[in-house]
Amino acid sequence: MSTTLFYIVFIALTANLLSVSGLRCHQCSSHNNEDCVSLMVRTPRAQRDDQYLRECTPKEDKQMFCRKTILKLEARNEHRIDRDCGWVPDNSHNTCFTADNEGYKQTICTCSEDGCNGASALTGIGPGLAMSLGLTVSLSYLLRH
Repeated sequence: MSTTLFYIVFIALTANLLSVSGLRCHQCSSHNNEDCVSLMVRTPRAQRDDQYLRECTPKEDKQMFCRKTILKLEARNEHRIDRDCGWVPDNSHNTCFTADNEGYKQTICTCSEDGCNGASALTGIGPGLAMSLGLTVSLSYLLRH
């Protein structure tokens, strides 16, 4: 087996193994813990912003995704953020939608990459896309040399 073919097979198997792992989402509510808003621990010893990043528990054979819900309770002038895992089949992954309900407004964003329901916007380059781009560049390099 040539060295190039070995590298291609190795990279393909590694990418496949990485994609089999479970989904990790931030799981918290600002109603119970104000750190959930920014995901930053508010102590002098804080060393990371992933204290709420946890593995999602699979539900039967449903596809998992991460969810970020922003609630604006008009009567109380209160703003809440909930971050969790979702399992309900939906065709609107990696999108946001807003519902104006009686007494509260709700914005729900869904995404399907590890930690994508974090404090930053749900747009931009995700880990999956970054890995795909890296693999493409690596394969192109190996095939040319």
